[in-house]
Amino acid sequence: MIDVDDGPRRAILDLAGRRSDIARVLLDRVFPDVARLLDSGWQDDRLSFVDVTIAATRLQDAIRTLSRQSPAPRGAQSLTMIVPRWEQHGLPAAFAADQLRALGAPTSVLAGLSGPDLVRITSRAAPAGILISVASYRSVAQLPELIRTLRQEISKPIPIVVGGPAMALNAQECRRSGADLATNDIRQAAKFCDIQLSDGHLPARCPMGAGSDR
Repeated sequence: MIDVDDGPRRAILDLAGRRSDIARVLLDRVFPDVARLLDSGWQDDRLSFVDVTIAATRLQDAIRTLSRQSPAPRGAQSLTMIVPRWEQHGLPAAFAADQLRALGAPTSVLAGLSGPDLVRITSRAAPAGILISVASYRSVAQLPELIRTLRQEISKPIPIVVGGPAMALNAQECRRSGADLATNDIRQAAKFCDIQLSDGHLPARCPMGAGSDR
């Protein structure tokens, strides 16, 4: 993922794009293992910020390329995953959204958008729930303002769930952010938003914290 030559990665993605069995092995096993290696490499100072950023960006691109997606999911059986614009990485949200899609919940990811754009797109989508991915403890302090904006500007009441690596670092502050629920349990989040998931197997949870603030 951090090699200058990106050719091998693209070749694997091309093959996986034609072989759904390979794609699921990559999404369920290989990519979470890569995320764990990135996380441990960052924590142990074996990988630089640049290394982790490049690898996380490529990994996120691979997940987006292979994940089961439907065009612009909308309506009562869909979910909207928000990556606040202040977050450095969207990798945690990419993993979570892929898991939800694999279990039958159409999920769109909105990243790096301003408050007005988030409100406009989410209002149009009218999802069953809004999921906010928070990767670092520094992000938690900015959550209340974002949640207030969403509640005030979106006319339809929509459940808001907060999750992500920050839950492991500052769970109490996540719960006090103004969200209706704070959890890293995909099934619990979907059930809270009244989304019926399939009985499919979820891959082992990866740390999904590569590149987050220490």
